Amino acid sequence: MTKSLLYFILSFLVFNISFAQTGLNEKEQITVVFNKLVAAYGNSKTAPNLKITSTKERRTPAIYFATPVPTISVDKNLLIICNRFGADSDSALSIIIAHELAHYYNDHTFCTDFAFAVRKKDNEFSNKLKALSKNEKLAIETEADHKGLFYSCMAGYKPFDVYPELLDAIYNYYELVDSDNGYPTKKERKAINLQAQQKINELYMLFLEGIAANNKGDYDQAISNFETLNSYFPSRENYNNLGVSRTLKALKYKPLSREAYKNPERFSYPLGIDTNSRLKQPSQERSLDEASYQLMEDLLKRAQKDFEKAISLDDTYTQSYINLACVFELLGNSMAAIGKINELPKEQQNSRAAQRILAIAYYNLEMEEKALEIWKNLKL
Repeated sequence: MTKSLLYFILSFLVFNISFAQTGLNEKEQITVVFNKLVAAYGNSKTAPNLKITSTKERRTPAIYFATPVPTISVDKNLLIICNRFGADSDSALSIIIAHELAHYYNDHTFCTDFAFAVRKKDNEFSNKLKALSKNEKLAIETEADHKGLFYSCMAGYKPFDVYPELLDAIYNYYELVDSDNGYPTKKERKAINLQAQQKINELYMLFLEGIAANNKGDYDQAISNFETLNSYFPSRENYNNLGVSRTLKALKYKPLSREAYKNPERFSYPLGIDTNSRLKQPSQERSLDEASYQLMEDLLKRAQKDFEKAISLDDTYTQSYINLACVFELLGNSMAAIGKINELPKEQQNSRAAQRILAIAYYNLEMEEKALEIWKNLKL
């Protein structure tokens, strides 16, 4: 038996065992990973087209075409490599697809392939890329690798440990020459992976510290952390968290009504992902001077922009609609709060969090019967 035949048989067995475990065919496996990554990016741009190809010629595992229609083309044979990683097969696949998505979402307006292989066989492509300096190419590929790896993590995959071995396997399978030619070498790409891993670990710690600061009531620190995160990786979650921290800080300056003091659960705003959390209610005697009012209003208006940005990145992001309704209510615009909830699908309008803010809005519009009916249904 020849070595090539043995290699094919082993690859075939690994390939089919993996599919038996996941229950997905090739197209489904690639599509599921692609869709999870698109969701992780949480970008308002329409996702690029996904094209799955299968040819005998081994050119590149994946390629992004900016024109005429943004398209990411993935070689189905890439799964032969990725599925060798067993339980980490989807993590391996996510590295390649996330890299190409990073080119698209960061407006790299030319086509580029993960392996830098197609450039040799496509004159038009090659001529465009020759116009870029090595530093420009390194910057673009570093950005694509950094952000691709980050959003692979955001989608729930574990890319770092498999990256070096995956890169070796791709160079071997696609018979790539590891030469400079103005592009990152394999060694440089492995260094990029280590840099990305270190940076992402730092940002993840910043995220955890932001959550902890928010939970402790240190809203200035939480705001600072989420602003820093957004400067690197703007996402719907970061904008939402930023808006929540600003809103919670603003609530420190809001006078407490007699009704809210008597029944805090009814008037507790359903902010954040955890709708079971409750705002700590201060003393009934709190008053609001002009300076505090201006600070509260400024925080709420900035939070409004944060939630609107989160929604612009994903117009199905229900939590930010509810958070935005809370802000409208706190700004004294109860009708806008009701209108924002009414923009949600019927099922989401009936969620506990949405109903809670509706009850507060109705109460402040002196529509007490509606408010009391909701509170009764919610057992508040």
